[in-house]
Amino acid sequence: MHLLNVGYRCGIQSFYFRTGVTDVGSSALLVKQVSGGIYARAELLYTILPAYSQNAHCRPAWHVPRVACRVPLPQEDAAFTLPPILTFLGHFLPDRMTLSLQGWHLDETAAQLTLQVTTRARVRCPLCQTPTARVHSRYTRTLTDLPWGSYTLRLQLHVRKFFCDHPACARQIFTERLPTVAAPWARRTLRLAEHLRACGLALGGELGARLGHRLGLRTSPDTLLRLVQDAPTPAATAPQALGVDEWAWRRGQRYGTILVNLEDHQVLDLLPERSADLVAHWLTQHPTVTVVCRDRSALYAEGIRRGAPHAVQVVDRFHLVKNLREALEAFLHDQRPALQAAAAGTAQALTQVAGSVAAPPMYRGRHQSSQAGQQRQAAAQQQRHAAWVATYEAIHALRAQGTPVTTIAAQLGISRPTVYAYLRRTRPPSPRSPQRSGQVVRPYMTYLMQRWREGCTDSMQLWRETRALGYAHSARTVSRFITRLRQASAAGWAPETQTSPYTRPQGPSARAVSFTWVCPEAKRAQDAQLYMDQLTHADPTLAQAYTLSQAFLALVRERRGAALVAWMTEASASGIEALARFAQGLQEDLTAITAGLTLPWSNGPVEGHINRLKLLKRQGYGRAGVGLLRQRLIQAV
Repeated sequence: MHLLNVGYRCGIQSFYFRTGVTDVGSSALLVKQVSGGIYARAELLYTILPAYSQNAHCRPAWHVPRVACRVPLPQEDAAFTLPPILTFLGHFLPDRMTLSLQGWHLDETAAQLTLQVTTRARVRCPLCQTPTARVHSRYTRTLTDLPWGSYTLRLQLHVRKFFCDHPACARQIFTERLPTVAAPWARRTLRLAEHLRACGLALGGELGARLGHRLGLRTSPDTLLRLVQDAPTPAATAPQALGVDEWAWRRGQRYGTILVNLEDHQVLDLLPERSADLVAHWLTQHPTVTVVCRDRSALYAEGIRRGAPHAVQVVDRFHLVKNLREALEAFLHDQRPALQAAAAGTAQALTQVAGSVAAPPMYRGRHQSSQAGQQRQAAAQQQRHAAWVATYEAIHALRAQGTPVTTIAAQLGISRPTVYAYLRRTRPPSPRSPQRSGQVVRPYMTYLMQRWREGCTDSMQLWRETRALGYAHSARTVSRFITRLRQASAAGWAPETQTSPYTRPQGPSARAVSFTWVCPEAKRAQDAQLYMDQLTHADPTLAQAYTLSQAFLALVRERRGAALVAWMTEASASGIEALARFAQGLQEDLTAITAGLTLPWSNGPVEGHINRLKLLKRQGYGRAGVGLLRQRLIQAV
């Protein structure tokens, strides 16, 4: 102790007297900490907390160590001070202007810090707003606050009750309100409730509760959901451009409606049903809407006409391209021979570029397999095709009787898109042959074709080599691909023809070709572009359909709505029934479609929010109601 000056000794002795520290080892440690730098003072603060709590359950405000105020600081640490403990802890209260810290208690066993707090705010009657100072009584509220590291924090809040001195006031006794600390009758502070609500908005009940436990926020899933549902809805700006679309509660059975502000891409509301009445009622309550972007649904068009007759209706361009692709698919269903011929021409063109490879004959064993298995497979395929034909005939028969599409789908047990797809057909679907995609072996096709050209035709050997390269699937998949290479070699084609669906003997499906048809030429693969060239050069009708469809896509991309009527006239006179029917459908909603091909609005933001809504539904395991989904969608973290 002789190394310390008189000021040091006075400070240490004062600290001993006020805290009751008598252990020699503790005093030696204290001397070392006080005589050190700023990091030693931080350690001193950490040591004071548990030592101070062991002497008494609660300390008054004057019973506070002030040793830091008596220790001179080095010049480099002049900006750092160690304030009294209560002053230091008071900085972390929810509202320092309203609350005053009187004492604290640390329970190491329960890992809990308790702060005794009183109020010092001026009070007014909540009804008449008359200031008063007459105290009726006091009581204690216990609030849970945000944790401090691994320690939970409890506030023992001493609250006052007051008399209201205004003679005309109906409330004679009232409790002081703490709007910046906690809600009335709440057991947690406002900032803790905000943190819990953020977990519930981001993750839902179960996942949010698990994350809260990891962060020290002890709560239950039901509590999080209550906080989310009770959250105040933020005030939205008056929308002018609105996006409307449907979302599925259960696909094919029950749908709702989502409304999005296209100016700031924020969700405005979530309606539980797909109904013209609900949309009209919502638009009536928001008269500022001047533009409404929608799909080609007649239901939404009717709701918009009734709720906002002055608003400009805009058909989304994506749905126009989607409808064109569906019309092309229906047209290509009747062009199956041309699709197969184009595939053969594409394979031949690729063979001339790459060159064919002769494969040795394959040993098939001493005993050849019987044809019984192939006959059973053919019979099963015919049975499936007969079921498709029966479904096709039933759909057209019910539609001819005037049955709605929704009723047809429910009666036959199929989805509405399937009903629409069969209605667009002019003849029953043809038998389908299974086409394996071979996605798992696609990264290794280049290596397999290289080894095939080198003369290695053993599928098991190639499977072992691909396993060494990282292939983790069965040998049967590799064997099927090698069989395709062997069949191509027997037909005189190059092995490269088997890496693309546009070169197989059965040809690509009408659906796959329709997607390639509407894809821009700059984004097509080489084999896809070669296939489209073969297809359009072989048949004048296909070439005319291709020219008309590309002209319509140019109108969509360049937003030339003024030229739409001329295109419709040309498509109706082309003699292609699918495109003529598509043009007739455009005539029924011509004003909104022309606006969609002229104005810059689209339903892209709406589709993005629908995708996010699907995620929220899955997080709730399909049990979330429309109120909870609306809160989580509108108040996204």
